[in-house]
Amino acid sequence: MEGHKIVKAMRIYLGMTQADAADKVGITLKAYQRYENIDGYLMKGNFSIVCKIIEVVHLNPRKFFMERYELSQLGYQVTSRGTTGAPSHIQKKMVRENCPVRYVGRSNRKTKV
Repeated sequence: MEGHKIVKAMRIYLGMTQADAADKVGITLKAYQRYENIDGYLMKGNFSIVCKIIEVVHLNPRKFFMERYELSQLGYQVTSRGTTGAPSHIQKKMVRENCPVRYVGRSNRKTKV
């Protein structure tokens, strides 16, 4: 699951900095950066903090853990520069205009082969 990328894409979509998100969650910036930048850290971290992070970026924790969210092409583009790289101004503008994450319902779910 690309949970850390989904969180990053939604944070950018909402116009928040990592510092803003960390303040809303009630953790340090360095701690927040670990959750967003390290692949797999989000799924191994403190459950209550992870739920707060997910809620801060306006996602449903239950649906998040059931893998009901996925990145759109724009989401992949904005997070593809590496998890620590900042998106360009053009990418930020595109993200503000279009949500980089989509909800995948049961009927829309892709089957894994």
